[in-house]
Amino acid sequence: MLARPLFSLCAAGALILSFCPSAQALLVDWDKLTWTPGALTNSYDIDPKGPGNDVTITVSAAKGTFDNDANTGIMTPNIGTAITGGLSPVQKSFEIAGNLYTSSKITLKVDFNPLYNQGSYVSFTIFDIDLTTNSDRIQGIYGLAPDGTHIAATITNVGTAATLSGSGLNQVITGNSASPNSGAGSGNGNATISFASPVTGFAFVFANNAGAPRYQDIAIGDIFFFPIPEMDPAIPALFLCVGVAVVAHLRKRRV
Repeated sequence: MLARPLFSLCAAGALILSFCPSAQALLVDWDKLTWTPGALTNSYDIDPKGPGNDVTITVSAAKGTFDNDANTGIMTPNIGTAITGGLSPVQKSFEIAGNLYTSSKITLKVDFNPLYNQGSYVSFTIFDIDLTTNSDRIQGIYGLAPDGTHIAATITNVGTAATLSGSGLNQVITGNSASPNSGAGSGNGNATISFASPVTGFAFVFANNAGAPRYQDIAIGDIFFFPIPEMDPAIPALFLCVGVAVVAHLRKRRV
């Protein structure tokens, strides 16, 4: 006699749970997004299941100036295909070009929707870290944990035109030789950055190693992130209601 009511309750629970949001991999896909050339911040709503913007990207310069792309003449930051990272077919990337000099730096910061308060697993690749007149340097790399602490990145797939040094929060990727912006060999300046634990955002600094101001550029490929879901508040309430119903049914049978 107890089987049918329990089945009905479980069926109802399953129906309700089917409407609860679930975690899914999300992608900042530059081929699908726009950016006003020279703008320093933008936000994107890429999660159809979540309200509001899911990611905000901010670029700032200290002791340096942004510059036009040397190939297209378009002001950066911007989305384009000038720097391809060896991808075939070619995909758009987020390009940053600047007149950098000793102690200058450009900072890129990415923040995820505060609703993802458990953080997100993140991975992306930086293109064209190389050496022309001056070495490109990627430094100050960190992820922001949900508790506000800084988390070191895992850096892999470093191309032959770049060298990884340091450890933890002091890792630096430095260009050691020239790499073309596109075409054959353009993947030699790549480095993949990911975080082994969830972060609510991340940042890194694009800097110069030394020398007079020179044109330098890099690009960021698509950003993959996987939000960690917080238990939907309806779920504990649902289980409580089911439990109460079962207890009430058992008491009724004893009467």
